[in-house]
Amino acid sequence: MLRIARQGWHGARPVPSSKRLYWNWLANGGSGKGSAIRQPNQIFLSIRNENELTNTLIASSKTPLIMNFTMRNNTACDRLTGALNRIVMLETEKKVNVVDVETDWPETKEAVLRFGVNNIPILVAVRKGFPVDYYVPKDLTIDEVDWYGLKDWIEKNADP
Repeated sequence: MLRIARQGWHGARPVPSSKRLYWNWLANGGSGKGSAIRQPNQIFLSIRNENELTNTLIASSKTPLIMNFTMRNNTACDRLTGALNRIVMLETEKKVNVVDVETDWPETKEAVLRFGVNNIPILVAVRKGFPVDYYVPKDLTIDEVDWYGLKDWIEKNADP
């Protein structure tokens, strides 16, 4: 596999790695003299039970977390998930992490109730383990994702 290090807005340079594909973002310090390292946004592995939820909330306790309540092989969920991941990893400079909660697993029913989810798909912005905002997309089975609306919502709930 390759690990990609991206410098500013000038493309990427592949670095050999034996593990997964990681994105390390190096943001210019503003003066052009050197760079300050910014921790990359993270997309955590999907949650399928309460233990995984607890571990993810602990791992993202200092960074806002967007929980994507989704179902596998659902067109509307797949569209929202793709747009969410692209915006968080490639199109925003703000700090935010993402995790999918697969609601088709019975072990995630408690998380659905805990975070007040009543629609699928839905995004829940979480800070320090508590829900602070919700994003319910329009009917994605017939429409495309409202890209700018979603990006604005993500950046509103992210850290600078």
